[in-house]
Amino acid sequence: MSLEDPDGTQVARPSGGRATDARRRSRRGLVIAAVVLVLFGSSGSVWWIASQARTPEQRASGAAAPPPSRITGKVSDQQLVERMELTGKVETASRTTITGVQPQGTNRAVVTALPAAAGKSLKAGAVVAEVSGRPVLLLPGRFPAYRDLKAGDKGPDVQQLQRALQPLYGTAVNGTYGAATVEAVRKLYVAAGYEAPAGQGPSTTGGSGSAPGTARTGGAAAGGGAAPRGGAETDGGTGAAGTGGASAPPARGADTPPAAGPAKPGEVLPAAEVAYVGTLPATVVQVTAAVGDAADKPLLVLGSGGRQVRAVLSADQRSRLRDLPADAVIRFGTGPYEGREGTLGSLDSSADDKNGDQQGKNAGQDGAASAGTSGAGTAGAGTAGAGNGNGGGSGSAGGRHEALFVPSGAEAAEGATQQIAVELRRSPKGSLTVPVSAVWTDLGGSSTVTVTEGGKERNIPVEVLFTHEGLSAVHALDGNLTAGRTVVLVRRGNPADSGSDSGSDSGSGEASGDGSGGASGGAGDR
Repeated sequence: MSLEDPDGTQVARPSGGRATDARRRSRRGLVIAAVVLVLFGSSGSVWWIASQARTPEQRASGAAAPPPSRITGKVSDQQLVERMELTGKVETASRTTITGVQPQGTNRAVVTALPAAAGKSLKAGAVVAEVSGRPVLLLPGRFPAYRDLKAGDKGPDVQQLQRALQPLYGTAVNGTYGAATVEAVRKLYVAAGYEAPAGQGPSTTGGSGSAPGTARTGGAAAGGGAAPRGGAETDGGTGAAGTGGASAPPARGADTPPAAGPAKPGEVLPAAEVAYVGTLPATVVQVTAAVGDAADKPLLVLGSGGRQVRAVLSADQRSRLRDLPADAVIRFGTGPYEGREGTLGSLDSSADDKNGDQQGKNAGQDGAASAGTSGAGTAGAGTAGAGNGNGGGSGSAGGRHEALFVPSGAEAAEGATQQIAVELRRSPKGSLTVPVSAVWTDLGGSSTVTVTEGGKERNIPVEVLFTHEGLSAVHALDGNLTAGRTVVLVRRGNPADSGSDSGSDSGSGEASGDGSGGASGGAGDR
């Protein structure tokens, strides 16, 4: 494009002029758009302010009560069950701690072998530990050894020994440490792989104090030519192998004292070489010592008497379990006993109940209390601190409460986690279940539910049995409440035609429910 000067000559126009014009037009458009937006915004503000301006009549109309309405629910004949959910740990029913004692004839009590590893099951005659080269033999019994026994001794400890040996060797139980008992003790040591201690003839005093035990056999057993059976890791046996026919089997009749003569193996049973546990077989729960340690301390912990599940409780849970009905159902959930039923063994002792709170439903746990008697101060390999004798509870130190549940069926691994569901209450047959907000209680304590049918309402008196998780188990007092009926839960306003067959005001009163989920209801507005 070119321009023409006044004198008629043409002059070229700069090319940048067109860009400048475009920018001017763009700015002009932006200004116009901004003005339009401001105008629209102002108009909208004016409209909103005008819309909020209402006359007193309009405000009064908006504050009026909403149209009459109600919320309803259904009556059910399903049983209402209240359960307590707990988590516990599987453990043996009783615990026994084995503590070593220095054998006679030795200078120090040193752990020289620990053949019983954690988790191992031990039978009668098993070697639980070796102290200074001598065995600690496991036998069933209700109290620990408190003296060295020798031929001619009499007493309840002799009877306990004979009862323990009877299933193994047919020993007569007569309370006298006679020839048959001597032979059975000898076989017990042979089966374990040790030589039985020899005595010095029959006892004339019946007291303790006997010759020290001899060293462990390396080849032949005392009194026989065959090598001993089993070794230190034996779990006990009948002793049939390795006896070498040194003596005839003991008669099942009277166990007469042995005749005078040379000392014989088995005439002495040192208290340091026997540990009694209430129920066998027992499981090694924990090994607390190591080879080379001093043996005058706990060596290992044994568990026996079946399995139980220990659960920690709150004070409220303990109170609920204390009042548990005899026919309450206890069912195990997730865990090794899933789907099985059990019983409540015991509750622990509370701070104000020093004697405990035994429930008497231990399902036959045997002898754990006496097995837990402390062996301190005796000459034997004492059993100390059995955990829960015969299902008894431990103390609730520091406000801690516990319950022991006894499962049915096979044993489970120690320490396994187990869920427990305890049925606290179940509504009886013939009762009904309604939402808790359907039950209203007047000032006199009478409870009613309001049923509705065909636009009409009727108040039906009920007895509230118990309430759980928003539902109430009720019993209709006049028989007119059945499953499937519609009940009023909440009402707003006054229905045009209530059609109530009762003179009481169904919209007044207080929601029942044993304090759970209930709310007060105002007249005409549930």
